[in-house]
Amino acid sequence: MKAVSFPKLWALPLAMLVPMATCTPSLVASLAEEAVVSYPAPQGEKASQDYQVEADGKQVFVYTAPVLHGGPASFASFDLRGPVRVTVTVAQKIEALTIRPASAGITPSISKNQVSFMLAKPANLSIELNRNGERPLHLFANPPETDRPDPASKDVIYFGPGVHEVTTLRPKSGQSIYLAGGAVLRAKIAAGEKPIQEKNWRGNKVYQTLIETAGVKGVKVCGRGILDLGTLPWHARTAIWFGNSEDILVEGIVILDAPAWVVAMHNSKHVVVRNVKEICARENSDGVDICNSQDVLVEDCFLRNNDDEVCVKTTSPPPASESKNIVVRRVVVWNDRARGLGITSETRANIAHVLFQDCDVIHDFSAGGDCAALAVLVSDSGTMSDIRFENIRCEDVRNTLVNCWIGADMWGHDKTRGHVKGVTFKDIRVTGSTFPVSKLAGFDEAHLVEDVTFENLLIQGTLIGDAQAARLQVGAHVRRVKFLP
Repeated sequence: MKAVSFPKLWALPLAMLVPMATCTPSLVASLAEEAVVSYPAPQGEKASQDYQVEADGKQVFVYTAPVLHGGPASFASFDLRGPVRVTVTVAQKIEALTIRPASAGITPSISKNQVSFMLAKPANLSIELNRNGERPLHLFANPPETDRPDPASKDVIYFGPGVHEVTTLRPKSGQSIYLAGGAVLRAKIAAGEKPIQEKNWRGNKVYQTLIETAGVKGVKVCGRGILDLGTLPWHARTAIWFGNSEDILVEGIVILDAPAWVVAMHNSKHVVVRNVKEICARENSDGVDICNSQDVLVEDCFLRNNDDEVCVKTTSPPPASESKNIVVRRVVVWNDRARGLGITSETRANIAHVLFQDCDVIHDFSAGGDCAALAVLVSDSGTMSDIRFENIRCEDVRNTLVNCWIGADMWGHDKTRGHVKGVTFKDIRVTGSTFPVSKLAGFDEAHLVEDVTFENLLIQGTLIGDAQAARLQVGAHVRRVKFLP
């Protein structure tokens, strides 16, 4: 597979960049042309007490998951060949209802304790019965799964419907890990398994990653099943890690309650993370960590985690690879604590040509400090350049919209600080009852935040034309901040 030059990537004709098809190893059969495909839960799985869901009259099982704010959350997942009618029966009286993201354009009808609406195409939604976002229903309507793999193929690590306990999985080049709809892959620590680290920075034991690659090509982790790490102790395992790997696809699965990073990559190329749904309540459950990696696409995901949602890093110093040519698009973010989208410390090598586009931040509960909905944080010596946030819709940001910062923190390793040269915030729309602050701060005269542009920034219906109107705090070591209509 040939790499695509960055100008082509920026224009977003991504078909040549990475494998764009759904998971198709050893094809044996196509799904029937049904309007809705739902997947029964494994026997004994506890159903939500808050919601029941039907799609075109088909019952869809509703699971529960712990969350940091106002839990438990409920979630349901099905495949559709739209349009279909979705009906949600609610256990409590419906006094107020919001379906997010607003960009989905869904107008529901409400009758007593039932909500119904038409869904024309795949979407990742959050249905909320009150203004605090407590006990929501996260509804995942997937595109049709066009082909299923052959369970008997040597190139498929197959998990069919039901509960499967696993310790570690190590796919080889050309192999796929497939979680069928109705499968729950439950992570565990094997009897007698020794940790790879007895005490980490919080004094916890760390074991090998659940799914990990090293120096492979053409690996896929996909399906419609659930990867559940809720029985593991905090920090025990990273969920998925790709190291020194190429042509990687993660698609379609739901990941629950990870005790550490969720989907991560290091020194890897041509990686796609598509239609992955994450609901993780524990601290350090970063959603997608892109470290020293290039030509990466993250799209059509739903991320609700107790840490950064999508973050670009360079955890290794030169001569390790830069992070560059990265596109994050059509991602729905519920940021429960830290940073929503951006570059988040650990910046030892350069980071360049990063685009966050057409995303929805439906909630941001971060409480200031170095946290924000949109962030560029530099705590090491790398240079950040050509970082763009475009067409981002922020519905509920409680504290800080933008934080662009150079400084020292507990995650930094380098003795010198880095640089920020060229950040654009274009077509950012902020609604909700809170008018958030924003912050720009360099480190010193040799380590500046430079060339920051706000173009067509709209907050609570007002077009923002200057720093004061934006509630933007500009530090001493910042140069050339522009506001454009």
